[in-house]
Amino acid sequence: MPSSKDIRFIGIDGGGTKTACMIGDGLGNVLAVCYGASSSIKSNSREVVQEVLLSLIQQALALSNSTESQLEGVFLGLAGADRPEDKVQILSLLEGKLPASVVITLHNDAITALSAGTWGEAGIVLISGTGSIAYGFVPEASISVRVGGWGYMLGDEGSGFSMSQHALIAVMKQHDGRGAHTKLTSYILDQLSLTDPNQIVTYVYGQSNIRTAIAVLSKVVLQAAKEDDEVALGIVDQAVKELAQIAITAKARLQQLQPNQDMSELPLLLSGGLFSDSWFQSCFESQQDIMNSKLKVSKLEVPPVTGCYVLALKQAGIAITDALKTQIRAWETRRET
Repeated sequence: MPSSKDIRFIGIDGGGTKTACMIGDGLGNVLAVCYGASSSIKSNSREVVQEVLLSLIQQALALSNSTESQLEGVFLGLAGADRPEDKVQILSLLEGKLPASVVITLHNDAITALSAGTWGEAGIVLISGTGSIAYGFVPEASISVRVGGWGYMLGDEGSGFSMSQHALIAVMKQHDGRGAHTKLTSYILDQLSLTDPNQIVTYVYGQSNIRTAIAVLSKVVLQAAKEDDEVALGIVDQAVKELAQIAITAKARLQQLQPNQDMSELPLLLSGGLFSDSWFQSCFESQQDIMNSKLKVSKLEVPPVTGCYVLALKQAGIAITDALKTQIRAWETRRET
Protein backbone atom coordinates (compact mmCIF):
# COMPACT_ATOMS: atom_id res chain seq x y z
CA MET A 1 0.00 0.00 0.00
CA PRO A 2 1.23 3.53 -0.74
CA SER A 3 2.12 5.67 2.26
CA SER A 4 -0.01 8.66 3.36
CA LYS A 5 2.70 10.91 1.95
CA ASP A 6 2.37 9.37 -1.52
CA ILE A 7 -1.40 9.53 -1.95
CA ARG A 8 -3.23 12.62 -3.18
CA PHE A 9 -6.54 14.32 -2.40
CA ILE A 10 -8.06 17.23 -4.27
CA GLY A 11 -10.58 19.77 -2.99
CA ILE A 12 -12.40 22.11 -5.36
CA ASP A 13 -14.40 25.14 -4.18
CA GLY A 14 -16.43 26.69 -6.98
CA GLY A 15 -18.67 29.75 -6.97
CA GLY A 16 -20.30 32.15 -9.35
CA THR A 17 -17.10 34.13 -9.91
CA LYS A 18 -14.10 31.81 -9.53
CA THR A 19 -13.06 28.27 -8.60
CA ALA A 20 -10.21 27.27 -6.29
CA CYS A 21 -8.48 23.89 -6.34
CA MET A 22 -6.22 22.49 -3.59
CA ILE A 23 -4.17 19.29 -3.72
CA GLY A 24 -2.45 17.67 -0.76
CA ASP A 25 -1.29 14.35 0.60
CA GLY A 26 -2.76 12.20 3.35
CA LEU A 27 -0.80 13.98 6.08
CA GLY A 28 -2.20 17.48 5.58
CA ASN A 29 0.68 18.76 3.46
CA VAL A 30 -0.81 21.19 0.94
CA LEU A 31 1.19 20.75 -2.25
CA ALA A 32 -0.42 23.24 -4.62
CA VAL A 33 -3.37 25.58 -5.10
CA CYS A 34 -4.64 26.88 -8.43
CA TYR A 35 -7.59 28.94 -9.63
CA GLY A 36 -10.01 28.99 -12.54
CA ALA A 37 -13.20 30.60 -13.77
CA SER A 38 -16.70 30.09 -12.39
CA SER A 39 -17.92 26.49 -12.16
CA SER A 40 -21.53 27.24 -11.21
CA ILE A 41 -23.86 25.02 -13.22
CA LYS A 42 -26.58 27.66 -12.81
CA SER A 43 -24.68 30.32 -14.73
CA ASN A 44 -22.51 28.27 -17.11
CA SER A 45 -23.02 25.56 -19.69
CA ARG A 46 -22.19 21.92 -18.94
CA GLU A 47 -19.22 22.15 -21.29
CA VAL A 48 -17.76 25.19 -19.52
CA VAL A 49 -18.14 23.62 -16.06
CA GLN A 50 -16.56 20.39 -17.25
CA GLU A 51 -13.61 22.24 -18.79
CA VAL A 52 -13.01 24.30 -15.64
CA LEU A 53 -13.08 21.27 -13.32
CA LEU A 54 -10.95 18.97 -15.44
CA SER A 55 -8.44 21.72 -16.22
CA LEU A 56 -7.99 22.52 -12.52
CA ILE A 57 -7.50 18.87 -11.60
CA GLN A 58 -4.80 18.50 -14.24
CA GLN A 59 -3.17 21.79 -13.19
CA ALA A 60 -3.10 20.69 -9.55
CA LEU A 61 -1.52 17.35 -10.45
CA ALA A 62 1.10 19.04 -12.61
CA LEU A 63 1.95 21.75 -10.07
CA SER A 64 2.43 19.15 -7.34
CA ASN A 65 4.38 16.74 -9.56
CA SER A 66 1.68 14.13 -8.97
CA THR A 67 0.00 11.57 -11.20
CA GLU A 68 -3.59 10.40 -11.55
CA SER A 69 -2.53 7.01 -10.18
CA GLN A 70 -1.75 8.71 -6.82
CA LEU A 71 -5.16 10.37 -6.65
CA GLU A 72 -7.57 8.78 -4.17
CA GLY A 73 -10.31 11.35 -3.72
CA VAL A 74 -11.82 14.52 -5.18
CA PHE A 75 -14.24 16.53 -3.05
CA LEU A 76 -16.19 19.29 -4.78
CA GLY A 77 -18.05 22.14 -3.12
CA LEU A 78 -19.86 23.93 -5.93
CA ALA A 79 -22.43 26.70 -6.08
CA GLY A 80 -25.72 25.45 -7.47
CA ALA A 81 -25.20 21.88 -6.25
CA ASP A 82 -28.05 21.81 -3.74
CA ARG A 83 -30.60 19.56 -5.36
CA PRO A 84 -30.24 15.85 -6.26
CA GLU A 85 -30.80 16.54 -9.96
CA ASP A 86 -28.03 19.17 -9.92
CA LYS A 87 -25.60 16.72 -8.30
CA VAL A 88 -26.34 14.03 -10.87
CA GLN A 89 -25.74 16.49 -13.69
CA ILE A 90 -22.44 17.77 -12.28
CA LEU A 91 -21.04 14.34 -11.35
CA SER A 92 -21.80 13.10 -14.86
CA LEU A 93 -19.32 15.67 -16.17
CA LEU A 94 -16.46 13.77 -14.48
CA GLU A 95 -17.71 10.29 -15.29
CA GLY A 96 -14.96 8.28 -16.97
CA LYS A 97 -12.52 11.20 -16.85
CA LEU A 98 -10.53 9.94 -13.84
CA PRO A 99 -9.41 6.47 -12.74
CA ALA A 100 -12.31 4.36 -11.49
CA SER A 101 -10.63 4.07 -8.08
CA VAL A 102 -10.94 7.82 -7.41
CA VAL A 103 -13.80 8.63 -5.02
CA ILE A 104 -15.65 11.75 -6.20
CA THR A 105 -17.99 13.51 -3.76
CA LEU A 106 -20.10 16.63 -4.28
CA HIS A 107 -21.76 19.11 -1.92
CA ASN A 108 -22.75 22.75 -2.21
CA ASP A 109 -20.09 25.38 -1.53
CA ALA A 110 -21.66 26.58 1.74
CA ILE A 111 -21.19 23.18 3.38
CA THR A 112 -17.56 22.98 2.35
CA ALA A 113 -16.96 26.55 3.57
CA LEU A 114 -18.42 25.44 6.89
CA SER A 115 -16.04 22.50 6.98
CA ALA A 116 -13.11 24.88 6.54
CA GLY A 117 -14.16 26.46 9.81
CA THR A 118 -15.04 23.29 11.72
CA TRP A 119 -12.31 21.05 10.23
CA GLY A 120 -14.99 18.75 8.85
CA GLU A 121 -16.95 18.43 12.08
CA ALA A 122 -20.67 19.12 12.51
CA GLY A 123 -21.72 22.76 12.53
CA ILE A 124 -23.72 25.55 10.94
CA VAL A 125 -22.68 28.25 8.50
CA LEU A 126 -24.71 31.47 8.45
CA ILE A 127 -24.24 33.64 5.38
CA SER A 128 -25.39 37.25 5.19
CA GLY A 129 -24.41 39.09 2.05
CA THR A 130 -26.69 40.22 -0.74
CA GLY A 131 -28.94 37.36 0.42
CA SER A 132 -28.99 35.22 3.54
CA ILE A 133 -29.04 31.50 4.27
CA ALA A 134 -27.91 28.97 6.85
CA TYR A 135 -26.65 25.43 6.30
CA GLY A 136 -26.27 22.82 8.98
CA PHE A 137 -24.11 19.77 8.32
CA VAL A 138 -23.32 16.53 10.18
CA PRO A 139 -20.71 14.85 7.92
CA GLU A 140 -20.59 11.53 9.77
CA ALA A 141 -24.28 10.99 9.09
CA SER A 142 -24.26 12.78 5.70
CA ILE A 143 -27.10 14.96 7.03
CA SER A 144 -27.55 18.55 5.94
CA VAL A 145 -30.29 21.15 6.32
CA ARG A 146 -30.81 24.56 4.79
CA VAL A 147 -32.83 27.41 6.26
CA GLY A 148 -33.71 30.55 4.31
CA GLY A 149 -32.06 31.52 1.06
CA TRP A 150 -35.35 31.82 -0.79
CA GLY A 151 -34.46 34.99 -2.66
CA TYR A 152 -35.45 38.61 -2.18
CA MET A 153 -39.12 38.00 -3.06
CA LEU A 154 -39.63 35.14 -0.61
CA GLY A 155 -37.03 35.57 2.12
CA ASP A 156 -33.38 36.59 2.53
CA GLU A 157 -34.17 38.09 5.92
CA GLY A 158 -31.27 39.89 7.59
CA SER A 159 -29.44 40.26 4.29
CA GLY A 160 -27.90 43.31 2.67
CA PHE A 161 -30.85 43.55 0.31
CA SER A 162 -33.43 43.22 3.08
CA MET A 163 -31.79 45.89 5.25
CA SER A 164 -31.47 48.24 2.28
CA GLN A 165 -35.08 47.70 1.26
CA HIS A 166 -36.28 48.58 4.78
CA ALA A 167 -34.07 51.67 4.70
CA LEU A 168 -35.56 52.83 1.40
CA ILE A 169 -39.07 52.29 2.74
CA ALA A 170 -38.17 54.38 5.81
CA VAL A 171 -36.89 57.18 3.58
CA MET A 172 -40.08 57.23 1.53
CA LYS A 173 -42.21 57.22 4.69
CA GLN A 174 -40.29 60.20 6.05
CA HIS A 175 -40.78 61.93 2.69
CA ASP A 176 -44.53 61.32 2.96
CA GLY A 177 -44.65 62.71 6.47
CA ARG A 178 -45.76 59.40 7.99
CA GLY A 179 -42.38 58.19 9.20
CA ALA A 180 -39.70 59.24 11.64
CA HIS A 181 -36.85 61.52 10.67
CA THR A 182 -33.72 59.57 9.76
CA LYS A 183 -30.20 60.26 8.55
CA LEU A 184 -30.82 57.51 6.01
CA THR A 185 -32.50 60.02 3.71
CA SER A 186 -29.42 62.18 3.18
CA TYR A 187 -27.04 59.21 3.26
CA ILE A 188 -28.94 57.23 0.62
CA LEU A 189 -29.44 60.27 -1.64
CA ASP A 190 -25.70 60.95 -1.47
CA GLN A 191 -24.86 57.29 -2.13
CA LEU A 192 -27.10 57.21 -5.21
CA SER A 193 -26.11 60.72 -6.41
CA LEU A 194 -29.72 61.87 -6.21
CA THR A 195 -31.13 65.16 -4.91
CA ASP A 196 -34.72 64.32 -4.05
CA PRO A 197 -36.49 61.22 -2.59
CA ASN A 198 -38.90 61.26 -5.54
CA GLN A 199 -35.96 60.26 -7.75
CA ILE A 200 -35.48 57.07 -5.76
CA VAL A 201 -38.53 55.51 -7.41
CA THR A 202 -37.13 55.91 -10.92
CA TYR A 203 -33.71 54.72 -9.78
CA VAL A 204 -34.95 51.57 -8.05
CA TYR A 205 -37.37 50.38 -10.70
CA GLY A 206 -34.93 51.17 -13.49
CA GLN A 207 -32.29 48.70 -12.28
CA SER A 208 -31.62 45.60 -14.36
CA ASN A 209 -30.25 43.77 -11.30
CA ILE A 210 -32.25 45.22 -8.45
CA ARG A 211 -30.80 42.88 -5.80
CA THR A 212 -27.22 43.98 -6.27
CA ALA A 213 -28.06 47.64 -6.86
CA ILE A 214 -30.08 47.89 -3.65
CA ALA A 215 -27.98 45.62 -1.40
CA VAL A 216 -24.97 47.97 -1.52
CA LEU A 217 -26.97 50.50 0.50
CA SER A 218 -26.57 48.28 3.57
CA LYS A 219 -23.25 50.02 4.28
CA VAL A 220 -24.98 53.38 4.80
CA VAL A 221 -27.53 51.65 7.03
CA LEU A 222 -24.65 50.48 9.21
CA GLN A 223 -23.08 53.93 9.09
CA ALA A 224 -26.27 55.60 10.30
CA ALA A 225 -26.79 52.95 12.97
CA LYS A 226 -23.28 53.50 14.32
CA GLU A 227 -24.23 57.17 14.65
CA ASP A 228 -27.25 56.18 16.79
CA ASP A 229 -29.90 56.91 14.17
CA GLU A 230 -32.99 55.28 15.69
CA VAL A 231 -34.49 54.13 12.39
CA ALA A 232 -31.23 52.55 11.25
CA LEU A 233 -30.69 50.94 14.65
CA GLY A 234 -34.16 49.42 14.39
CA ILE A 235 -33.34 47.97 10.97
CA VAL A 236 -30.09 46.45 12.25
CA ASP A 237 -31.80 45.09 15.35
CA GLN A 238 -34.46 43.39 13.22
CA ALA A 239 -31.79 41.98 10.90
CA VAL A 240 -29.75 40.36 13.67
CA LYS A 241 -32.92 38.92 15.23
CA GLU A 242 -33.92 37.33 11.93
CA LEU A 243 -30.41 36.00 11.30
CA ALA A 244 -30.40 34.55 14.80
CA GLN A 245 -33.70 32.83 14.09
CA ILE A 246 -32.31 31.34 10.87
CA ALA A 247 -29.26 29.93 12.67
CA ILE A 248 -31.22 28.61 15.65
CA THR A 249 -33.76 26.96 13.35
CA ALA A 250 -30.92 25.19 11.53
CA LYS A 251 -29.66 23.90 14.86
CA ALA A 252 -33.13 22.69 15.87
CA ARG A 253 -33.61 20.85 12.58
CA LEU A 254 -30.25 19.11 12.92
CA GLN A 255 -31.24 18.06 16.43
CA GLN A 256 -34.50 16.60 15.11
CA LEU A 257 -32.60 14.56 12.53
CA GLN A 258 -29.94 13.46 15.05
CA PRO A 259 -31.86 13.20 18.35
CA ASN A 260 -29.10 11.21 20.06
CA GLN A 261 -26.30 13.65 19.23
CA ASP A 262 -25.41 16.55 21.54
CA MET A 263 -26.02 19.76 19.56
CA SER A 264 -25.77 22.10 22.56
CA GLU A 265 -22.50 23.79 21.51
CA LEU A 266 -22.35 23.46 17.74
CA PRO A 267 -19.90 25.76 15.90
CA LEU A 268 -21.64 28.61 14.07
CA LEU A 269 -19.47 29.98 11.27
CA LEU A 270 -20.27 33.50 10.05
CA SER A 271 -19.71 34.35 6.40
CA GLY A 272 -20.73 36.99 3.89
CA GLY A 273 -20.22 40.71 3.40
CA LEU A 274 -22.27 41.99 6.33
CA PHE A 275 -20.28 39.92 8.81
CA SER A 276 -17.07 41.50 7.51
CA ASP A 277 -18.20 44.55 9.48
CA SER A 278 -16.97 43.92 13.03
CA TRP A 279 -19.65 46.15 14.56
CA PHE A 280 -22.44 44.23 12.84
CA GLN A 281 -20.84 40.94 13.87
CA SER A 282 -20.71 42.16 17.46
CA CYS A 283 -24.41 43.11 17.31
CA PHE A 284 -25.21 39.60 16.12
CA GLU A 285 -23.08 37.85 18.73
CA SER A 286 -24.66 39.89 21.53
CA GLN A 287 -28.20 39.15 20.34
CA GLN A 288 -29.96 37.50 23.27
CA ASP A 289 -31.23 34.43 21.40
CA ILE A 290 -27.74 33.72 20.06
CA MET A 291 -26.24 34.09 23.54
CA ASN A 292 -28.86 31.73 24.94
CA SER A 293 -28.38 29.20 22.12
CA LYS A 294 -24.83 28.26 23.27
CA LEU A 295 -23.74 28.16 19.62
CA LYS A 296 -19.97 28.73 19.35
CA VAL A 297 -19.69 31.69 17.00
CA SER A 298 -16.53 32.19 14.93
CA LYS A 299 -15.21 33.52 11.62
CA LEU A 300 -13.41 31.56 8.90
CA GLU A 301 -9.60 31.39 9.42
CA VAL A 302 -8.65 29.53 6.23
CA PRO A 303 -9.96 29.69 2.63
CA PRO A 304 -13.17 27.72 1.89
CA VAL A 305 -11.29 25.37 -0.46
CA THR A 306 -9.55 24.03 2.64
CA GLY A 307 -12.88 22.54 3.69
CA CYS A 308 -13.05 20.57 0.45
CA TYR A 309 -9.58 19.12 1.05
CA VAL A 310 -10.43 18.30 4.67
CA LEU A 311 -13.64 16.53 3.65
CA ALA A 312 -11.74 14.55 1.00
CA LEU A 313 -9.43 13.32 3.77
CA LYS A 314 -12.34 12.46 6.05
CA GLN A 315 -14.06 10.66 3.16
CA ALA A 316 -11.00 8.39 3.01
CA GLY A 317 -11.17 7.69 6.74
CA ILE A 318 -8.20 9.90 7.64
CA ALA A 319 -8.50 11.46 11.10
CA ILE A 320 -8.25 15.25 11.22
CA THR A 321 -5.71 15.42 14.03
CA ASP A 322 -4.13 18.51 15.58
CA ALA A 323 -0.92 17.66 13.75
CA LEU A 324 -2.76 17.55 10.42
CA LYS A 325 -4.46 20.88 11.15
CA THR A 326 -1.07 22.38 11.92
CA GLN A 327 0.24 21.25 8.54
CA ILE A 328 -2.68 22.87 6.72
CA ARG A 329 -2.34 26.09 8.71
CA ALA A 330 1.36 26.13 7.81
CA TRP A 331 0.39 26.40 4.14
CA GLU A 332 -1.89 29.35 4.93
CA THR A 333 0.94 31.06 6.79
CA ARG A 334 3.29 30.56 3.84
CA ARG A 335 0.64 31.88 1.46
CA GLU A 336 0.20 35.09 3.44
CA THR A 337 3.93 35.76 3.54
